[in-house]
Amino acid sequence: MTKFSYIIKSFFHYLKANLLVALGVAISTTVLTGSLIIGDSVRYSLEQAAFYRLGETTHLVTVRERYFRQEMASEMEKLNPEIKATPVLLLEGVAVSGGGERRANRVQVAGVDKNFSKIANDTLFSHLKNNEIAISRNLAERLQVGQGDNLLVRVKKASLIPLNAPFVSDDESSISLRATIKKILTREELGRFSLKNSQSAPYNIFLSMERLNEMMDFSGKANNILVSSSLETNEIQKIVDQSLMPADAGLAVKRIEATGEMEISTHRVFMEPKVAQTLKQLPGANPVITYFVNEIEKTQENKSTANLLQSHSIPYSFVSSLSGKQLADNEIILNQWAADDLKTTPGDTIRLKYFEIGPLRKLINKKAKFVLKAIVPMSSQWADPTRMPYLPGLSNAGHCREWEAGVPINMDAIREKDEAYWNQWKGAPKAYISLTEASKLWKNRFGIYTAVRFPVEQYDASKFREAFSQEIHPADLGILVEPVREQGIQAARNGTDFSGLFLGLSFFILVAAIVLTALLFRLNLETRSAEVGILDSLGFKTKQVRSFFLLEGLVISLAGTLIGLALSVFYTSAVFRILNTLWFEIVRTNILLIRIYPATLVAGMGISLVVSLGAIFISLRRYQKQQTAPLQKRTKRLLKKQGYFLLNGLMYFSLGGSLIIFLFQIMVSNELNTGLFFLSGGLLLLGLLLAFRKVLARIGPQKPRQLKWHKLVWLNLPRNTGRSLTVVILFALGTFIVVSTGSNKLDLFANAEDKSSGTGGFLYFAETTMPVLYNLNDEGKRAEEGISENFTAVQFRKVEGDDASCLNLNRIKQPAILGVDPETLSGRFSFATRIAELGDREPWRALDTKFDDGSVPAIADQTVIQWGLGKNVGDELLYQNEQGDTLRLKLIAGTTPSVFQGYIIISNEHFLQHFPGNSGSHIFLIDGEAEKSPQIGDELQTLFRDYGWEMEPTARRLVEFYSVTNTYLSIFLALGALGMILGTVGLAVILARTILERRRELAIMQAIGFKTRQLFILLFSEYLVLLLSGVLIGCVAAVIATLPAFLSTHSDASPETVALVIALILGNGILWIAGLSWFSLRKKTLVNELQEE
Repeated sequence: MTKFSYIIKSFFHYLKANLLVALGVAISTTVLTGSLIIGDSVRYSLEQAAFYRLGETTHLVTVRERYFRQEMASEMEKLNPEIKATPVLLLEGVAVSGGGERRANRVQVAGVDKNFSKIANDTLFSHLKNNEIAISRNLAERLQVGQGDNLLVRVKKASLIPLNAPFVSDDESSISLRATIKKILTREELGRFSLKNSQSAPYNIFLSMERLNEMMDFSGKANNILVSSSLETNEIQKIVDQSLMPADAGLAVKRIEATGEMEISTHRVFMEPKVAQTLKQLPGANPVITYFVNEIEKTQENKSTANLLQSHSIPYSFVSSLSGKQLADNEIILNQWAADDLKTTPGDTIRLKYFEIGPLRKLINKKAKFVLKAIVPMSSQWADPTRMPYLPGLSNAGHCREWEAGVPINMDAIREKDEAYWNQWKGAPKAYISLTEASKLWKNRFGIYTAVRFPVEQYDASKFREAFSQEIHPADLGILVEPVREQGIQAARNGTDFSGLFLGLSFFILVAAIVLTALLFRLNLETRSAEVGILDSLGFKTKQVRSFFLLEGLVISLAGTLIGLALSVFYTSAVFRILNTLWFEIVRTNILLIRIYPATLVAGMGISLVVSLGAIFISLRRYQKQQTAPLQKRTKRLLKKQGYFLLNGLMYFSLGGSLIIFLFQIMVSNELNTGLFFLSGGLLLLGLLLAFRKVLARIGPQKPRQLKWHKLVWLNLPRNTGRSLTVVILFALGTFIVVSTGSNKLDLFANAEDKSSGTGGFLYFAETTMPVLYNLNDEGKRAEEGISENFTAVQFRKVEGDDASCLNLNRIKQPAILGVDPETLSGRFSFATRIAELGDREPWRALDTKFDDGSVPAIADQTVIQWGLGKNVGDELLYQNEQGDTLRLKLIAGTTPSVFQGYIIISNEHFLQHFPGNSGSHIFLIDGEAEKSPQIGDELQTLFRDYGWEMEPTARRLVEFYSVTNTYLSIFLALGALGMILGTVGLAVILARTILERRRELAIMQAIGFKTRQLFILLFSEYLVLLLSGVLIGCVAAVIATLPAFLSTHSDASPETVALVIALILGNGILWIAGLSWFSLRKKTLVNELQEE
């Protein structure tokens, strides 16, 4: 018989026993390989989600808060045939159905043309008529609508002028459209279209670009170009540079017939500094600043108070600038009409009153005094209405009383002569000051000049275009080129590691399966002790015998891994099914697809074989050592003595360390540190296990004078210390995991009013689709809007970015940025980390500072910093601001879990400096009396419904974020419980081994008069003590480890659930002990053993 045939015959001869060992291997292989497949599948699913949302798009040309020509896309294609370019006008809106009963906020509204088919591979988009739309399936389900139904769509009003720019009307924040649904789009039809890195599908509405432009009073405008090309990003950037035209910067060139000049103006009212500087350097450049003032007043400072009251003034006029040295900074020129109206002469003092418009349309009254230098005639040069910049609501008004200037206008102050002036000269300036002084007075975050003029003879169109192309680059205007496909794939691949996650969550099952494999194989060996003896007597050496069994173990492991590989697919499928239902909170997508790579199966199989063979080898080696134990008794005794002192020292260190940490936290520390308590609990667990081992060692050598039943049970415990400890360790660890996991669930509704909590003590967190352009705390605006409830609001500006919260599985590089007044958050929330430079200074107050290296201080939720971004405090995030400059945000602090998860927070001052075109507020924290919370909520929901106002209690928002953590804990609890149940099978194997060794002893005891019931109680009691000891040690250690969670007002620990799980584990263990004990004590079995004896 060959070695191979012997192994194969042995395998089949002991098939039942070997299959049990293979089952242990299969379980560990299933968990290990299944976890690897889950990781691969989630990564693949996230990559597929990126493809579903991008279609054929590889790159994106995008811009913030402005719009470029739609034709730029076709020009890019002409410059390089390898490019497919599709213009898109992307806005936000609200969709309503069922007569207003059902609505969806933050809907993505995309204006597309026939070119969109290049990206979507569907001709539908080229056939959308005026009021026809295509919507995503998730939106159809949300609104309960189908093909052919009507839908009310309210779209955020886009403007070529920043909405918070001076003198821009805010009366119309949205435009409504009643549309017919032509088609409901699946994910294959680009129904999941999105430019953000997220696995969650947005609500989408598609309509014709022409119709959306028309709704916005635009013509041929877009804010995104989707590019499909194999070219590198820098090559596409060069093509965008070549395609850029002055019109893309909002510039228009026209001839001013009245003055014989050429004028370059901007539809943004004020030119960006980079554009203004470029134009100013051209030959003959004459910059112009024209501003709307509330009053031009002739003052009589040397007169009596009575005469002062009779001073003359002109309401609501435009004042313009003169460049060069025509005027000193304190001088002013009036036209004849104004001079006559004021009854003034050169040398008089003229005062201008005007508004400086701050954030959220805050109006600051300003005054400036000048000396009248000259009076100019109402000729074409001085009565020039084209100096007035185009301001919707002003420029197109037929009468003064139709003005909509975005600032309060006292219509009663407007006289008939003012109306007559407007009818004849429109917005022709009534006064002129120096360009230098106008710059000082009216420079704002949006820019400086309203136009730049050139003498016709000096204006050179080619020089202007040359200067524009050389000096102005797309990035200067905030036009960026991004490799969105590559970014999406990287975000998916570097996202949440579900392989590691599920290996961690399944850790106890894995350990239990490996231990079970070793125990089963050891039991198999002990039943074959006679065979080992025969091989030894036949002259086989110990190493040869070991190789026989090790090779047989390889066959068993191979069989187990193959079974496990097949089961891993079903395991993955079951996990995905649960992820899409019970555990949906951690994935938030329905496109989880199973992806199996051969390399993963090979890796899983290889690791499983190595681990299982390792367990088998250790078990085999220990068994063989035990067979030669009598020869090594003296050596073992010496080693045991050395090990005794080492283990005793470790036991006292663990117990002492645990006690010191516990007492320090209870008696000295002002704050309960979760990490230190867990360390204390871990040390206590180790110390108690070593103490139990010492107790077993103490019992061993005792010889009782009187044999009593409980002493017999006690003396039998240390008969095999290793096995007894294995049982206790297995159940102590399992119980520790189950109890500590179940205790760490949080209830975020408790103590939600505490200002230091994650809610900041605020009642509500709100977000809008359309920006709110004014201050909700302004009493005048409250009265105007009809707000009656007493509350305060902290308002946040927002620059869109990817969601960096735990709800997004992708790895994010640029989260959304929020701008806030730091003072409004002072004393709110708590901080988990901060940079050393802050010292004791509150991080919120440090947001207004600026670092010497030019970086801007920023704060984020510590969860976002650590897990969403993979960063630490002190690290920097890179953005590009509206001027094309790199914005470096330095993370100075991380809050404890809060409602800000997913965002980066900077001060309003820094925000407006880098994003001046950003208008209004999108995020709100609402505070007020808790008793009036329902009334406050109802009023705000009603008043701001058309803004797409979405509001929830701050505690509920925290709960949504923590639902992910709590779900992970639930998974860990469930899998830990399964591991414990598997551990009870290990207990059964140990019991079976013990009974196997003691079968002759038990038979003799029965023969001399012990009843079967007594022997059953003996065996049952021995292992029940071990089972209860393990569970008790684990419970005590876990309670210490999770004491802060139990004491926390935010704890959602469910003692009932934990107790139920432990009861199930105990019940399962007791059933195994009772069943095996009773089965082994059958009369026939013991009689056979006695006959053999």
